[in-house]
Amino acid sequence: MTPEDRRAVFSHRQIAAIIEGIMQEDGTEEPITGKSLGEAILFVSEEAATSASSAHVIYGENGSLSYTDCLSVYRDYGVALRQTPN
Repeated sequence: MTPEDRRAVFSHRQIAAIIEGIMQEDGTEEPITGKSLGEAILFVSEEAATSASSAHVIYGENGSLSYTDCLSVYRDYGVALRQTPN
């Protein structure tokens, strides 16, 4: 991701997002909903289990972030994501 891409994602941090690809304890992969894009990035980057590398975040009309995209945004904006209301 370019710095401009990361900035654009950060500017949309309050829109609704869905996290897919996280393996639950029972072996299922149910989508995680009810989070904003900022919360989803934080979840994938900080709180997700070891299966997070297969996670991706869906947001807006066509937006999608891979695990590495989330880490990239988190590196630049992690502190701000924790401080801003999501």
